[in-house]
Amino acid sequence: MSVRPGPPGGEVSPVLTQSLRVVHDLRVPMRDGVELALDLVRPDLPGARPVVLVRTPYDKTAHRLDGSARYEDLARRGYVVAFNDCRGRFNSDGDFVPYLHEHDDGYDVIEWIAAQDWCDGNIGMIGGSYDGQVQWQAASRTPPHLKAIVPIVSPPSSLWRNEPVFNGVFMLAFAEWMTFMGRRSFQTSVTTLLTGPQDYLTALPVSELPTAAGVTSTWWHEFTAHPTYDEFWERGGYGHHERIDVPALNVTGWWDLNFPGAPENFTAMRERGATEDARRGQRLVIGPWPHGVNRSRTLSGVDFGPDAVIDLDTLVLRFFDRWLRGADNGVDAEPPVHLFVVGADEWRTFDTFPVPGTEHRPFYLHSGGRANTLLGDGGLSETAPLAEEPDDTYRFDPTDVLTQHWSVLEGPVDDRVATTRDDVLCYTSAPLTTPLDVVGWVTAVLWASSSAVDTDWHVRLVDVHPGGAARFLCRGALRARFRNSFAEPELLEPDRPTRFEFTMDATGVRFLPGHRIRVEVTSSWHTQYDLNMNTGAENPFTDATPTTAVQHVLHRPGFESHVLLPVLPPPTGG
Repeated sequence: MSVRPGPPGGEVSPVLTQSLRVVHDLRVPMRDGVELALDLVRPDLPGARPVVLVRTPYDKTAHRLDGSARYEDLARRGYVVAFNDCRGRFNSDGDFVPYLHEHDDGYDVIEWIAAQDWCDGNIGMIGGSYDGQVQWQAASRTPPHLKAIVPIVSPPSSLWRNEPVFNGVFMLAFAEWMTFMGRRSFQTSVTTLLTGPQDYLTALPVSELPTAAGVTSTWWHEFTAHPTYDEFWERGGYGHHERIDVPALNVTGWWDLNFPGAPENFTAMRERGATEDARRGQRLVIGPWPHGVNRSRTLSGVDFGPDAVIDLDTLVLRFFDRWLRGADNGVDAEPPVHLFVVGADEWRTFDTFPVPGTEHRPFYLHSGGRANTLLGDGGLSETAPLAEEPDDTYRFDPTDVLTQHWSVLEGPVDDRVATTRDDVLCYTSAPLTTPLDVVGWVTAVLWASSSAVDTDWHVRLVDVHPGGAARFLCRGALRARFRNSFAEPELLEPDRPTRFEFTMDATGVRFLPGHRIRVEVTSSWHTQYDLNMNTGAENPFTDATPTTAVQHVLHRPGFESHVLLPVLPPPTGG
């Protein structure tokens, strides 16, 4: 393990021409006869060239213009850059249904490009968010001419790991995205997307949100008609990393709305990728960024220092030079993992992720029975409960919850306002006397009971600064009925203590001396996620009948609620 100022630089392919030309609206036939639209930015050079493909539902023309500096630089260096509207979007034919057509359509577009006289048979892909996910979906079909991908802030392989469903809890940002997307073109402005709670998100049930938003969706009701993880959700994911044979440059930020995708895909491909090149060719970069990566050194009032923004375009170019051109440019010899540690405000390099040598240390919840609010008596320490401690109790009324005005993508927000209500439990450590580096996946283990037959648990990890600011780091959520299986839900036995274990995503932070570690436990995070009505209805996405639940969180011998923090030894070298 070592400290570096950022991901490495190095040799890049030279500029070959300043003369570029744009080709509009090529028609690409799919296997079912539907035609998709595709544009090109080409270097004005003779002969076939490697191709970098962007597939997007967000308008290929706007995408090309918004990212013109990156794409034109690739073209000047001899790459053909192709922009493709996804099925049913903008100039492409067919009907858009999120996720479901991208696997085969991606394969067909790639192989059509490979057959054109301007392509030399080497194709890469790049793009962020949904445009990152389509890369993995295409790669899961193993197109022979796809040689490398650069998925930026891609969602993970399972549609129940993050979006649109997070461990059984529905992510309401997906509803905002639905209203934004419309049928073929946008119905709202991108400047209002995910910028604050929308009025329609309070409507019940979730299945009727299009009506509340005043829009028509051709696919929303089908999505909300599947309340368990079934073949429908499986079809939209892309798992089976053992079939995927492409190197990938995975890029994300600690506060990315789709965070689990990049590190999970990196690890899965390193362990199970179909070829040696695919396994060794994985790269992972995690910066102090939200969903819009690498744009600023500050986020929600926190300054991460001058190294927070990197030369990402050079990193991408060197990656494509290696895998689309076969350049011997040193990429293979560089550490595959680059992580920015917040608090230390430095990049560290590793050979893999999770980081070898990580010590998963339990931090136990304690209280005298009144951990409610940040002013309560909740404590957090590495000492397990040695004697009986009274349970912490709160009422979760789905009709009376705090509507929070921030989301994960806002980063290290000060969330003290969210912890002033009795229905939020806070467990806070004593001030640290030495630095504590926590880098990796955080796990919540809750011993809890509910008077209801189903309910939700939300857990957040927070860095409490000496002045009192409580800076959000990462979160986890679980719908109780899915504690053992997403496919076969099991309702709770009311008031029976039950063990709930779930991943809280990952973080990369140095808790500095004088700072305190806080764990927050509650049963809602509205309007970021849907509200559990607590009724145990067969389909909670169509349930609009609320029931108040009385929740108990236990911390006594035999019922030791805790979080597991991935603690690293101090770095060596410089």
